[in-house]
Amino acid sequence: MQRRTFLERGVTVGALALGGFSLDSRAIAADAPRYDLIVVGAGTAGLPAAIFASRRGAKVLLLDAANDIGGTLHLANGQVAAAGTRTQAAKGIKDSPDAHYADVMRLAHDLADPNIVRRTVDEAPATINWLLDAGLTPLPDHPVTGDNPTRKAYTTARYIWAKEEGRAILAVIRRELEPEVASGRVTVRLGSRVTALVTDPNDAQGAVIGVRAGDFVAAGRHVLITTGGYAMNPAVFERLCGQPTYAGASYPFSLGDGLELATSVGGWLRGRDLHRPGSGSILTAEAFDSKIYARFVTAPQTRLPWEIWVNNAGQRYVREDEPLTYERERAFVKQDRLRYQIVFDAAIASEAPVGIEKWSREKLLAHFDTHPMFHRADTLEALAAKAKIDAAGLVATVRDYNAAVASGRDALGRQHMPRPIERAPFYAITQLGHSATSSAGIVVDRQLRVQRGDGSIVPNLYAAGEVLGSGVTLGKAFAPGMMLTPALALGRWLGNTLPVGADRKPRRA
Repeated sequence: MQRRTFLERGVTVGALALGGFSLDSRAIAADAPRYDLIVVGAGTAGLPAAIFASRRGAKVLLLDAANDIGGTLHLANGQVAAAGTRTQAAKGIKDSPDAHYADVMRLAHDLADPNIVRRTVDEAPATINWLLDAGLTPLPDHPVTGDNPTRKAYTTARYIWAKEEGRAILAVIRRELEPEVASGRVTVRLGSRVTALVTDPNDAQGAVIGVRAGDFVAAGRHVLITTGGYAMNPAVFERLCGQPTYAGASYPFSLGDGLELATSVGGWLRGRDLHRPGSGSILTAEAFDSKIYARFVTAPQTRLPWEIWVNNAGQRYVREDEPLTYERERAFVKQDRLRYQIVFDAAIASEAPVGIEKWSREKLLAHFDTHPMFHRADTLEALAAKAKIDAAGLVATVRDYNAAVASGRDALGRQHMPRPIERAPFYAITQLGHSATSSAGIVVDRQLRVQRGDGSIVPNLYAAGEVLGSGVTLGKAFAPGMMLTPALALGRWLGNTLPVGADRKPRRA
């Protein structure tokens, strides 16, 4: 894939203008603290960058808006993948970064950034082996392929995680960071939100020379942005993804700060079209910071559908028994407001297997009197009004679906059609799309240097982790371990290669 082709799927260049951030081109005071590396964000990418730069003798400043290190590792499932790990060797599994690369690009439908994926798979084995050597203990049967009847998986077992999930990785990294802090080479400032990048007022290229966090200003030879995503900032989310975010299910400090900092110096963003909303969930409300209340089973391998799914226009948008999650998600992401209704009638309510796991039929039906996402009415028109969808569209859709049941031929190709929808009362359950990750992010080159819209480099400024956008390693699908692994591996690589101390050139890439 050509670089320009990939980048053209980006979002508009320019600052997000969210407020609270600015460009600072004043000279840094002579008595300001000075560092080889300033890391903005003490999470999955920033921590290994600080650790490995410090091991090379660098003086490192590690800042975070939160009052603890770790970022999304506090919440993540902790799944990582690499080709050439000690866990593979112990089971006699032969693997290579080339095979890993091919698998990721296949799973991402070639929508991931080949440069970022290549760098990740090349650096992943040493990164995961570092964690294993430092005490990370995967589950006994690992590595695995990530095989799942509803999703494509790796061709080789290289996917691992520990019982304590992301917290297990964080525990290892805390131990690895401690001696670097004790040595005085790493300084950690928590509760310190960076609000400006400081640029050299005398440099025509706008080189970044430091950061400002309130009244605190520090100078840095290199500045690395690793602040994570924006899933907890609904205004940024809707602007960058073009769809609302409903569930507040991500790390509280995933506010988009790093994207704001990068765009303040001309950085470019991409990934708007790579948003992944899942297959939807039943939430507590149709507003941001709602919680996941329940999930209706949408995988036909678990439960064949009796209901139909309709969008805000009252129209079906996918065959409900489509076996691949990717295809269902690809159809869903195009729907207005990432919202659809699971529609059925009294006969289905009494005869079909209950669609929410571990719920009884009585519990399900009771929710139509008490929960705002559950709707019931005596006519389809009244049901549409309650569910806030188009009534004429719903009536026509049910009519056409019932004709398909009678003929056995469905226009969308659905095969499992056990009953028509015709007996009152009628039911609808609202499902909303949501994501804990952020698809859009900062454009960087192969060396992870932040790029402007014209392709030029912002001198001394780098980015790694989810701030690059989940789309760069996932496309709009799911590749096992390709959220945490890139953050860990790329952060470690930068810590190992950025010039520090007396170095004049980076280590060989």
